[in-house]
Amino acid sequence: MKKNHKYSQNIAKIIASKSFGKSNTYSNLLQYLVSSTLQKSIPKETTIASEILGKTDFDPSQSTLVRVYAYNLRKKLGTYYSTEGKHDKIIVQIPKGSYEVKFVERKSVKKKDINLLNRKIGITLFLILILSLAYNAFLYPTNYNTNPVNKDGLWKDLLTENKPLMVILGDLFIFQEEDTSKGTQKIIRDPFINSLEDYDQFTLEHPQTNLKYEPLSYSLLIYNSALWIKDLSEIFSYNQSDFTIRNMVRFNPKELPDNNFMVIGMMKTFGLFMDYLKSPKLFYNIQDQSIVYRNDPDGRETVYLPYGDPNGHHTDYGLITKVPGPNNNNIYLFGGIWDTAASQSLKYFTSPKLLHELEVGLKEKFGELPKYYQVLLEVKGIDRMELSSKILIMEKIESKYLLDND
Repeated sequence: MKKNHKYSQNIAKIIASKSFGKSNTYSNLLQYLVSSTLQKSIPKETTIASEILGKTDFDPSQSTLVRVYAYNLRKKLGTYYSTEGKHDKIIVQIPKGSYEVKFVERKSVKKKDINLLNRKIGITLFLILILSLAYNAFLYPTNYNTNPVNKDGLWKDLLTENKPLMVILGDLFIFQEEDTSKGTQKIIRDPFINSLEDYDQFTLEHPQTNLKYEPLSYSLLIYNSALWIKDLSEIFSYNQSDFTIRNMVRFNPKELPDNNFMVIGMMKTFGLFMDYLKSPKLFYNIQDQSIVYRNDPDGRETVYLPYGDPNGHHTDYGLITKVPGPNNNNIYLFGGIWDTAASQSLKYFTSPKLLHELEVGLKEKFGELPKYYQVLLEVKGIDRMELSSKILIMEKIESKYLLDND
């Protein structure tokens, strides 16, 4: 009973905080999940929909409403623990893919160790990318004799255009925090800060006098970035084509009219290219980090959100998009909400089997390979390995829409 009382105080403090907001629905949802957990009766989606959202006819196979609310609740908790609750000894967590609440004791980690670990991660990822590039540039076997792509298929514009190709990797924004009162520094990776704009907003909301923030001149690349470059290098090497590489953080918008682009990564890292993910029926919602499909005449939407444990069994969603750039150039976007779907979306262009599946599917639906299109994928994986996927939606992007939005 004493422990339950302590947890109740924690929950009351969270709900009363400025960063959690003033939504009765999220307050009720958090209290309900905590109460259910303490009673060792973890609720199902249908129960939550009925008890908290008033949806008595809820069907989890047809609606992601409860998952959306749970996702947003996790974000609110994350915001709280990065602000008012950053010194709380007990952290309230709702693991992805579950509605059971965990009460975790905050472990004290030496700032020096965190700083060293982050630097090691950055250096390791950079070395992986460099080694991959060196392999493909100098050691890649010249007797590779099976072209995995059809030059008259989806790769046609990539291999026949006279504009240079630039591959842009979505990287993770990091920044430095200096505590002037203690003389310590650490590198921070915040999943809700993915651009200079996000960083500027963060510094406005955190005017602490003893903490100074500074964006860094380098960023973090995820491990799969090296694999993406390797797969692309094999294809371009066989077809005697070339490409240049940029990290999103180093991309200069002045280069936009002069190149064709392949942009790869988590969609929240796409920067200005995020605008090209919008189409009349499919688009990426940066606020919820979801993919929205709008196909009903009455405007009803289906929301796709990843779920499960990213380091275990999980489901992710991604988009393959081809749109025109501002100067008769082409922009290809291979994005996932998490990195799982980002990798698999590119596989639909580098794996002969998946590429054939995609080309056949587009031809069957539209009678031809459309010039511009958008494809929604569902990707299941275990620890980002052993991926399986299926195409959920294929949409042709009409020229009229593109002209109207120039």
